[in-house]
Amino acid sequence: MLLCAACSTTQLAVSTQAEVMELAFPSIEEQTDYDFARSAIPGNLVQIEGLLRVQPDNERLLLLAARGFTSYAYGFVEDELHQAEQAGDLDAADRQRARARAMYLKAKDYGWKLLRLLDDDVPAEAPRDPDELRALVRDAFDAPEHASALFWTGNAWGLAINLSRDEPALLADLPFARVLVERAVELDERYYNASGHVFLGVAHASLGQSMGGQPETGRAHFEKALALTERRATLVHVNYAESYAVQTQNRDLFTSLLEEVLAAPIPEGSALTLPNTIARRRAQRLLAQVDSLVLQSLDDLPAAPPDPPTPEEDSDLPDAPPDPPEASEPTSAPQAGAPGPATVAE
Repeated sequence: MLLCAACSTTQLAVSTQAEVMELAFPSIEEQTDYDFARSAIPGNLVQIEGLLRVQPDNERLLLLAARGFTSYAYGFVEDELHQAEQAGDLDAADRQRARARAMYLKAKDYGWKLLRLLDDDVPAEAPRDPDELRALVRDAFDAPEHASALFWTGNAWGLAINLSRDEPALLADLPFARVLVERAVELDERYYNASGHVFLGVAHASLGQSMGGQPETGRAHFEKALALTERRATLVHVNYAESYAVQTQNRDLFTSLLEEVLAAPIPEGSALTLPNTIARRRAQRLLAQVDSLVLQSLDDLPAAPPDPPTPEEDSDLPDAPPDPPEASEPTSAPQAGAPGPATVAE
């Protein structure tokens, strides 16, 4: 009896702490200090995983884990990955890429477990047919509050795929990740700063039409996200520039989007404080790479100097005028008051 009472007390304590963490979690997004946030978040994630050991089916904790690991990998681990790439340190870049991918896949697993708890019809493994998965999630999830679990699961899955261009098996999973996010957008397109539209924008625009991409469909999703957020969530701009503008080699759009990010003030005490800080760091890095990411159009290039005339062309030029005759010695001194040969009259 005492043992059962202790178990009940422990479960109640975990449930209470999970609720408190859910309420407190948004405070990290209000941090203005990027380095402080980077140092603080891992401790929260370790705590969430510890609580999940005690209560593995806690829906609040599963959503926090999926969201937390995805956000940390995107905002901080990928930042270190990009810094290493710019510095030419390929070993460090590979290490950070592996870290980020592992976090994304962990987040995807937490998210899929949450989806299974929300509906008993969701199997242990995702169906291997996108149409079958689409029918499943349409039948199982029909309320706006389901958008969060669908989005974070699909988003984590897609971000892992984005870092796995050398793994064909994982690349083939992109349609499944997209199905989850599409359903999230159908249920609540405004969720988390219209991030579902941003995900779909990247998914469609990152590949050219010859590779099966749909850049203009992607652009429509980005424009929708800009409208829904009133252009205040600047990670929309960064992803728009990094995917669509680079894919279509639209230099004007690329620079204007990123310059808008740099010009936008970072709001204080807002859910956009930390995300917009991350966006600004990415925008600065991308602008520094503009010449390698987006080629200049021929109209923007400086005109080349004319070629020197060839010997044949040179022979057609008129003869040079004859040399002037040598000046003779003056026969008399200039008159008083008259300008001499080297004098300019006032």
